[in-house]
Amino acid sequence: MPASRRNLVNASSDWMPAPGIVSPALWRAKGAGIQSDEALTRFLREAGINLHHPVGTCRMGEDPMAVVDSRLRVRGLEGLRVIDASVMPTVTTGNTNAPSIMIGEKGAAMIREDAAAFTTAAAAPSRSAA
Repeated sequence: MPASRRNLVNASSDWMPAPGIVSPALWRAKGAGIQSDEALTRFLREAGINLHHPVGTCRMGEDPMAVVDSRLRVRGLEGLRVIDASVMPTVTTGNTNAPSIMIGEKGAAMIREDAAAFTTAAAAPSRSAA
């Protein structure tokens, strides 16, 4: 059993990663005999899965490393926005559903605002005719 877990359980058979990280069947078949932290790290890197809540893959901001700006527009591509959980800077402590819905609602409002501003600007009289 890995050294980091010795004080938390009575025997190596008492400990296993959370089922959402490694399937219990895979742990029993390949992971239960792990004896070192290094072996545990190697096993988790090879067998681990995510919890199906990927966020933060599309950095938002005004700096050169940001993928989208504060209005969720993809930098360098006109007419494309990212309006989903990938713009979250970190994983929320709860389910990502409600924050994702909020991001979608806010993104939709931004699209409506930008369309209204464009329509207003296009309808303004031209001063170059004078």
